[in-house]
Amino acid sequence: MIHLLKTLDMWVQRILRYIAMTMFTVLALLLIANIGLRLINDFVQFSIEHGMEGIANVIQSIVTINSFYWFDEVIELSFAALVFYGAAALWCAKLHFSVGDWISPRIQNVRLKHFYTLLILLISAIFMAILFWYSLKLTLKTNQVTTAFQIKQWILYSCIPISSAIMLTYSIADVIIATKRWIRGTVED
Repeated sequence: MIHLLKTLDMWVQRILRYIAMTMFTVLALLLIANIGLRLINDFVQFSIEHGMEGIANVIQSIVTINSFYWFDEVIELSFAALVFYGAAALWCAKLHFSVGDWISPRIQNVRLKHFYTLLILLISAIFMAILFWYSLKLTLKTNQVTTAFQIKQWILYSCIPISSAIMLTYSIADVIIATKRWIRGTVED
C-alpha cells in the first residue's frame, strides 16, 4: 500500500510539473508571437509611410497580420493553470515558502515544535478546504462561455478546485503525520 501511495505521489507531482511547464511554454510562445506580429505590423506601417508599399504588400501577403482576438482567452486559461497547478506542484513537493521554516528551529521543546508544526498544517488544511469549497461552488455555478472559442467558462475555473483538492489531500496527509509526531513527541517518525 505504501509503495502504491509513493508511486501515485510521484505521478501526481510529475503531472503537475508538466502541466505548469506546458502552460509556461504556451505563455512564452504567445508572448513571442505577439511581439513578432507587432514588430512586423510596425514595419509594414513604416514601409507604407515611407513609400514602400510594394514591400508592405509582399509582407502582408506572406504574413497575415490579424489581431489575436482569442489571445485573452488563451492567456487566461494558461496563466490560471500555471499559477494553480504550479502551486499544487510546489505544495506536494513541500517546496513552497513556509513561515515555519524560520520559527520552528527556534523552538527547543520537541513536543512544542511538533505542536507548532501541527498548528500550521491545520491552518493550511483549513485554508485549502475553504479554497476548495468556494472555488468548486464558483466553478459549478458558472454557465457562461468564452467569447472567441465558446468554451464553457467553468473549464477555465476548474484548475482552482482541482489544484486545491490536491493540496487539501496532501495537507490532510501532513496533518496525520504531524499528529503522530506530536503524540509520540519524538524527533523523527
